Amino acid sequence: MFADTSLIMQRISESATVKSALGADKSATNLIARVAQECAHSLSSGGKIIFAGNGGSFGDAQHISAEFTSKLMRDRKSLASIALGTNSSAMSAIANDYGYEYIFAREIESVANENDIAILITTSGNSRNILLAAEAAIKKNIKVFGLTGQSGGLLAAMCECISVPSVETARIQECHILIGHIIVELSEMSFLDL
Repeated sequence: MFADTSLIMQRISESATVKSALGADKSATNLIARVAQECAHSLSSGGKIIFAGNGGSFGDAQHISAEFTSKLMRDRKSLASIALGTNSSAMSAIANDYGYEYIFAREIESVANENDIAILITTSGNSRNILLAAEAAIKKNIKVFGLTGQSGGLLAAMCECISVPSVETARIQECHILIGHIIVELSEMSFLDL
């Protein structure tokens, strides 16, 4: 058993520091509010919220999508949302036939419509399959938002990104879940009586 808790306290402190910096960034908090508003508008218009990410961000995409279709804070109707890549047969077929970089773009081409919102999650902002997904969504006239790390990477040149003020993957991902929960909570307030 580990007796020294200094590393634990250090990581908790680092996480709190990054979250405080995010909260102090007015452009980031305003964009979070606007993304939630766009999600509510999309859902009211018959659209859905589409998420995509790789690795831990793939798990985050599924997690946040599930909060829309089930519930987060309050009972309300199910809200349309999907996480791309969850059909392993489709993902492996696309990767085999076209290349791994197209796994999300091909799904967007087939399931997305212009009432949808795409929220693409990448700590680096440079994942090729996420960039191609953004490109496919833009071609279909879908609003695209990114959740990224500090630099925003190449994705920041393609869409508006909520950029977490950190370069450490773990701290970025912790904030992505927080941001996702806030977006869902704000969005679902529009559907409480339905």
